[in-house]
Amino acid sequence: MTTSLLDSSAAVRACVFTLAGEPFAIDVTQVREVAIFEDWTTVPLAPPHLVGVANLRGDIVPIADPRVVLGLTARRSGRKLSTLIIEAEGFEVALVIDGDVSLEAFGGITTLDESSPPPYAQWALGLLPDGERLVPLLDPGRILRALREERREER
Repeated sequence: MTTSLLDSSAAVRACVFTLAGEPFAIDVTQVREVAIFEDWTTVPLAPPHLVGVANLRGDIVPIADPRVVLGLTARRSGRKLSTLIIEAEGFEVALVIDGDVSLEAFGGITTLDESSPPPYAQWALGLLPDGERLVPLLDPGRILRALREERREER
């Protein structure tokens, strides 16, 4: 994990991670911690995005894979899961990530261009300029709502 959060002039501090090899970010105020689960339980008849549940210091936490709503390729199977524990809309969820995580400071958020929206526009609050790339700043609340809606549609 790398950090560049000491920049006091930064407008946005974000946890940057990868999913299917692509960079994404979530505001640090919504990320509680990084957790690696080697022991977790699958849930019978669960929707595809619910990987399972795990014990996090005595609390049962759902483990969700955001790749489903983002339209990314499915994760490779395996028992070791790198996750970000996020809190949004009163829920705490472990979001599966690729494992690369950094805490970074950004000068601001670039608004989304409505004429040519990026692929993840409906899940992003904006884009964070990082050198030559723009990193989507995801809205965890929107993603969690989408995952809940997907579950309702499956019933």
